[in-house]
Amino acid sequence: MPWNFLTRSDKSCAFWLGAYHHGLRSDHGIVPYSMAKHLIKEAVIEEDEVLVYVKGLEKRRWLADILNSNGVIVETLDAHYEDVESLRNLDDCNTTRCERHANNCSLQNVFKIFNWWS
Repeated sequence: MPWNFLTRSDKSCAFWLGAYHHGLRSDHGIVPYSMAKHLIKEAVIEEDEVLVYVKGLEKRRWLADILNSNGVIVETLDAHYEDVESLRNLDDCNTTRCERHANNCSLQNVFKIFNWWS
């Protein structure tokens, strides 16, 4: 649901969950969220055909909407590889994370999936 459709109470709850339960804030991270779409497109749409795996159906839909390109196929890792564990349970050796995220760092999750894949 779009942010502007939420009630004041719902916005307050969403902010609290993001900040205190998940450890995320809108100004946290290395890359400003407003630049994310541009950076993702630039990183992915370089070749003729690209296959991108993501963890989770919600991320798959989000990324497919951003990329909406004929040359990019976005697949859910869980659907193709049944042995992949939860991101929390994947080995975090040889990974790095940004300084601002407690246990929800996208950078670290990319390294975890890369290590699992390798």
